[in-house]
Amino acid sequence: MEEAIKIGKNESLEYFVDDAGIMTIKIDTSKDIGPSASGKTTLIASSSGNAKIEIGDREVFLGLNLYYK
Repeated sequence: MEEAIKIGKNESLEYFVDDAGIMTIKIDTSKDIGPSASGKTTLIASSSGNAKIEIGDREVFLGLNLYYK
């Protein structure tokens, strides 16, 4: 099995894909990573756009933002 991989702004997202192809995303919701680009929200986690990741022999993209106002 492979280890979890950290991606995104401040490595705020961690993901793992098991042997069955199930992806698990882990986010520490107790931390803020700063304001959004507009300054209207505060980010908890961000992939910083569409992050390119490899799952098996496929190249896929993950876009995720977790924030509050």
